[in-house]
Amino acid sequence: MELLVHMTGTVGNKSTPLNLAQHTYWNLGGHNSGTILNNTIEIAADKVTKVDDSLIPTGELEEVKGTPYDFTNPREIGNTIEQVNGYDINYALKGGQAMKIMEHTVHFAAKVKEPKSRRTMELYTNQKGLQFYTGNYLPGMAGKDGAVYGAHDALCLETQGFPDAVNHPSFPSVVIPAFHNYTHIMLFRFSTG
Repeated sequence: MELLVHMTGTVGNKSTPLNLAQHTYWNLGGHNSGTILNNTIEIAADKVTKVDDSLIPTGELEEVKGTPYDFTNPREIGNTIEQVNGYDINYALKGGQAMKIMEHTVHFAAKVKEPKSRRTMELYTNQKGLQFYTGNYLPGMAGKDGAVYGAHDALCLETQGFPDAVNHPSFPSVVIPAFHNYTHIMLFRFSTG
């Protein structure tokens, strides 16, 4: 099964910063199945955008090797989540396996697997960044059938340009030139086994 998210825009007569992100919460275990801490994740990136204490990007990239942010090989989210007080960080995607969708090239970005249901989600995109967020601030929201959703009960994989790129010339530009089109593609592939 696949889900395709295709966001487009057309810029008028002036260049415009445009950096859309899609903020869906995922729990592959299903409704009321608990946290995502035992899920494994792989992210096709060996760097993250460095942030300050307020989570604002500094304009630098940091290597993930040997840090809690290293998901270059699949591993459980919960193994190191306490070391970073939950994940909320942008990964600089390095361009994994490629394919064409609607005449645009997309690359493998991430893969999540839930062990009990054995559900897997792969993500492909044409964007340069991936914000990985582990629902750190979910407030105990009421859901269906009396379920309550709190911290780490879901995760987000938000493909995007780098956050705050307009203020950091070293980041890939998110400014769309006048009279040009913007295209943002996310392909989610779901499987079991």
